Amino acid sequence: MDAQEQRYKQAMNLGHSAAWEQAWDRAAALYGKALEARPDDPRALCNLALAFLNMGEVEKSLRYYLRAVEVAPTDPVPLEKAAMLYENMGQPRRAVTMSMRAAEIYLKEKDVEKAIENWSRAVSIDPENLQAHSRLAVVFERLGRKAQAAREYLHIASLLQHAGKKEKAFDAVQRALNIDPQHQEAQQALAMLRAGTLLPKPSRPQGGTGPFKKLSVSKKTRPQEETQRQKDSELDPVEEAQQAALSGLAKLFFEQSSEPQPVAAERSGLQAMLRGTSPMFSKNADRTKIVLHLGVAVDLFTKGDILQAGEELKGAINAGLDAPAAYFSLGYIQAKEERLESAVRSLQKAAGHARFALGARLLLGQIWYQRGKYAKAAARYLEALSAADAQVVPPDKADELRELYEPLIEAFSRSRDEEQQKQLCENIHELLMRPNWRNYLADARRQLGEQLDGDAPTPLAEALLEASSSDVVVAMSTIRSYVRAGHLDAALEEILFTLEIAPTYLPLHIALGDLLITKDLLTEAAEKFNVIARAYTIRGEPRRAIAMLRRVVEMAPMNLEIRHQLIDRLVEWGKVDEAIEEYIHLADAHYSLADIESARQDYEEALQLAQQVERADEWQARILHRLADIETQSLNWRKAANLYKQVCAMQPDDDEANYNLINLLFTLGEPEQALVAVDHFLGHMTRLGEQERAVELLEKIVSEQSAQPMLHYRLATQYHKLGNKQAAIRHYDAAGELLLEAGDKSGAGEMIRRIIELDPAEKEKYQRLLDTL
Repeated sequence: MDAQEQRYKQAMNLGHSAAWEQAWDRAAALYGKALEARPDDPRALCNLALAFLNMGEVEKSLRYYLRAVEVAPTDPVPLEKAAMLYENMGQPRRAVTMSMRAAEIYLKEKDVEKAIENWSRAVSIDPENLQAHSRLAVVFERLGRKAQAAREYLHIASLLQHAGKKEKAFDAVQRALNIDPQHQEAQQALAMLRAGTLLPKPSRPQGGTGPFKKLSVSKKTRPQEETQRQKDSELDPVEEAQQAALSGLAKLFFEQSSEPQPVAAERSGLQAMLRGTSPMFSKNADRTKIVLHLGVAVDLFTKGDILQAGEELKGAINAGLDAPAAYFSLGYIQAKEERLESAVRSLQKAAGHARFALGARLLLGQIWYQRGKYAKAAARYLEALSAADAQVVPPDKADELRELYEPLIEAFSRSRDEEQQKQLCENIHELLMRPNWRNYLADARRQLGEQLDGDAPTPLAEALLEASSSDVVVAMSTIRSYVRAGHLDAALEEILFTLEIAPTYLPLHIALGDLLITKDLLTEAAEKFNVIARAYTIRGEPRRAIAMLRRVVEMAPMNLEIRHQLIDRLVEWGKVDEAIEEYIHLADAHYSLADIESARQDYEEALQLAQQVERADEWQARILHRLADIETQSLNWRKAANLYKQVCAMQPDDDEANYNLINLLFTLGEPEQALVAVDHFLGHMTRLGEQERAVELLEKIVSEQSAQPMLHYRLATQYHKLGNKQAAIRHYDAAGELLLEAGDKSGAGEMIRRIIELDPAEKEKYQRLLDTL
């Protein structure tokens, strides 16, 4: 071996040792020396790129991965790594190119799953990449994955149709139907093509695409883009809500017609599931009928036949669909048909959901106005103005503004001045029922004049009423002043006096609850906030109910009934992530009370909810961990192992799940299965370039299962790959001794041969032992 080659090997081995110690700056320097000795070595280039990545020097890391691509164009790993880095650096075109090249190489190497992973990354970055969808469709079809293949052919059909290639789009849909003749989404797509309706384009999948998620750059422009899109809307609030409802119903149809039906939930916590544009099903819902009615309704809407579409929506609702999008759209149609009583019933069911609150209340206001019920009309119009006004003030002022509307709504509900009520309805209708209404509303607010920092925003309703404030608003200001000054008795007296004037004004009751807390009367305060929460729920304001219930939970964390109410309200408001978190808290509370069965049921309900959120895998893995822990504590080791297997399937790099699964399998007397799990984990970590992490976990497992020779063997092999000679010899030696004790002389001999290959200090001793064997 010449001196240059010796320098290369020495630098690489020392670099591996530094990497093992996570001294990445030293590792980078050593890998750099290895490159000096062998400038175009792919291993040194990739190791140096990994070192820079762990140091946070992403551009340098990318530079060396790209160099590795140049010198080893048939190696898919550097291509894959470069794709991930390009994606996280906001360079989607280059990321797609690298992913496509990596996929093709993996396919040639017959590693189909890795090829699929890279094509999937390409379509997650560029949903309209026809080549990637085509490759996925063919591979899925050959693998017998019918649902995935059909879905890809429908994506292809959509892209071809939008490109003006109608005949080829028909062919792609027919391929999907050949795979699954009963595929409802494909049948619907065929009907839409025949009707000349554009198919929805493929959308970007939710969630990350690879192991570099921690480097992802937040897209700060997106909320601004969304705000701008809303500001530039050419629709009035009612038409906006109807468009949102139709979009939600179409999306719902495509999702439900192509996915397996979830297990029906038993407890009320899940009966409030999916209140937004996603479905909630009644206890005896006929899912097949719902999907069929929805499919026809979506088709009729696209053709402009809204009256018949309304009949199909009624059919879906009668079959058990309970979704605000459906209720709003049906109410919208019924209002157009002058079926006002039916419209009121439908719209009231939609008004409690954030997406449809403004549009539903405007329609309700119009209906009551038409029927001459001016007090009801004024109240609904004011509620609509409150919702709209809150959208154009700073978010931190929105709640305070809504509170200022409440006494006005209360006053107009009880007023007998019909002329004033009619005038108010007409003013609000003229203000809101227009295109670009947000811009118009923002201009109207500017006309109210500059607002001092810290002051509550003035409701636009006051300008419409030509009144500066109401007695209740003044009283609230007085109460706050008393509390700030520490005059609690005076504040209490003012609250009680004002409640005689406005007994249903809930902010007054909240102020009373706050005062009870200040006086350390927590039980009474909790009861008060619970009553307020019920009132907000009845009024169709789950957001406010949630805020009150959270306060009760903070004061009475073991009140399980309140937690259930909070979960129901969170799901109704579309805050499913927060509802899952509360389910976990609820399960923890049951667990602390030694109610294991209830804790298990809470986790299972949380697991059902987790299927509906963006971070589904992350939530499900977290919940499955807790369920597995319960089963382990209950000595249900088989069930615990199966749960950990699910976690490992979703998140192969989950150290804790792999550790627990492997130990449980050894405990269950299944060493072969345990070693299979070890190999899966090691293989995944190798693909991620995280062999050091794999070794760390393997060391931990070996300390627990020290009598397992093949664990020592795998650990020794990993150390050997990393260049840690002494550690490799130590574990080969341990494996050999255990095999010898078990009478496996052949296996022990193999371990000794591997030690001899490493040229140990006591090489002759090992050679004599091998000769003896």
